[in-house]
Amino acid sequence: MGIKTGKGIVESPAEAACAELEAVSKMYTGHMVLQEVSMSIWPGNITALIGRNGSGKSTLLSILAGLVQVTSGAIRRKADLVIGYAPEAFPGLKFTPEQYLRSMGRIRGLSAREIEVRMAELLELFHLAPFRGQPMNNFSKGMLQKINLIQSLLVEPELLLLDEPMSGLDLSAQNMLVQLLRERKEQGTAVVFSVHEPQWVEALADHLHILQAGRTVRMQQGIQELSARPTTYIVFKHLQEEELCQWRDQPGFLSLQVVTELHDQPCLGLTVDAAVSDAYLRQVLERGGSVVSVEPCDGWSGLELWMNPKTPEGGGKS
Repeated sequence: MGIKTGKGIVESPAEAACAELEAVSKMYTGHMVLQEVSMSIWPGNITALIGRNGSGKSTLLSILAGLVQVTSGAIRRKADLVIGYAPEAFPGLKFTPEQYLRSMGRIRGLSAREIEVRMAELLELFHLAPFRGQPMNNFSKGMLQKINLIQSLLVEPELLLLDEPMSGLDLSAQNMLVQLLRERKEQGTAVVFSVHEPQWVEALADHLHILQAGRTVRMQQGIQELSARPTTYIVFKHLQEEELCQWRDQPGFLSLQVVTELHDQPCLGLTVDAAVSDAYLRQVLERGGSVVSVEPCDGWSGLELWMNPKTPEGGGKS
């Protein structure tokens, strides 16, 4: 879906990043779901968007796709940027894949011949050609996800936005998608995808953008440093999150969140670089906190703290 100039959106010069967000915030019904998020998206780069459920990933992708207006902040994008977008949820429609994709192709401005050629290529690639004339309301989750991905690729996108693209796919289809995204990258496509599995970050990402409760907690260019860095996860009680705001500016701080369901009373979960964990433990104790647990995390385990929290958080937009 192409972005049109509107509230909070300005054109970027051709030599700039294909899209940029500057201090973007979004509020729904009085609740701030994104707070002053900034990011730059460059051609030929793949960015992994990481965070728990409710961290703001889906909202951020919808803003990039031009489907949601920002409450404040600015979006800069390349003129006439062609965007492909696959949302997290795709319904089992009564249409056949042919009917749906022809309609989407017309909306995207393709000619009838272009639609037929591109549709045939993608249906074959995703092993759905035998099902092109069958109603999609009988399709499995994996088949629906493939149709979702196909519609995002009908028009060759300059920016491809994928919300949990591996969801529902079997291993063979996941590996095929990895190869496809690598090819798109080599052709200059910028890709931003949300993900909960570290192996796909490792396989694809050039950059990481980590969200927690609508805020950016970390941006990483290149994954090698993060994948190799050990971290420590400290759970403690008898302190309030508001008391510890200054920790966010201290060396080695990675994240701080409320942990409620695994303990007899609300606790805080703190993730820091392992090298400075003793210093943070001393600060907890000096402030009158009580340490519940200390868990060393090596390699991708530290990354999983943002993907798969120890206490699931339900509800809200993600």
